[in-house]
Amino acid sequence: MSTRDTGYGFPAGSLAVKSPGAPGSEGNRAPDRGKYEHTQRGTVIIGAVSAAIVLSLAISIFAGFFWVTGMVVAILVFLLAIMSTLTVSVESDRLRIWFGPIRLVRKEWLLSEIVSATDVTNAWYFGWGIRWTPGGPLYNVSGFKAVEVLLVSGKRFRIGTDEPDALIAAIEHATATIHR
Repeated sequence: MSTRDTGYGFPAGSLAVKSPGAPGSEGNRAPDRGKYEHTQRGTVIIGAVSAAIVLSLAISIFAGFFWVTGMVVAILVFLLAIMSTLTVSVESDRLRIWFGPIRLVRKEWLLSEIVSATDVTNAWYFGWGIRWTPGGPLYNVSGFKAVEVLLVSGKRFRIGTDEPDALIAAIEHATATIHR
């Protein structure tokens, strides 16, 4: 097995995780050394909120409720800014998540506190956003795939992702490095 540097923070032949980057970046963004980061777009959330914005503006034009519509549109734009995407990052000592481009809603866990990460499928009624499920909190913007993380304390949580295998591999690699 070769040990040359791959440019992705891991030697060749080791577990290297290259995130495709933000949707639309066409996968040409290499992650920082020793780091995994992936942004998932909440397409249904974006579509539904955008449709509500257009509908509100159309009602405003025909009904004349400009100040009410302005407030509704402002709230919907704010909702898009905080819940349109979910970014997951595995760094040298932390697992971090944040929603939306403004990162107002965010959470992080020390990798030293993580026992395991498992591929799971969420029930359709768990929904999207930040939800409480029978297995603990769920952070999700799209789809039904997730990674369930078990902490040393026995607590569990789920992170929705469209690439569960890559996220699990990154968590396992990072936690193995810490637990050596």
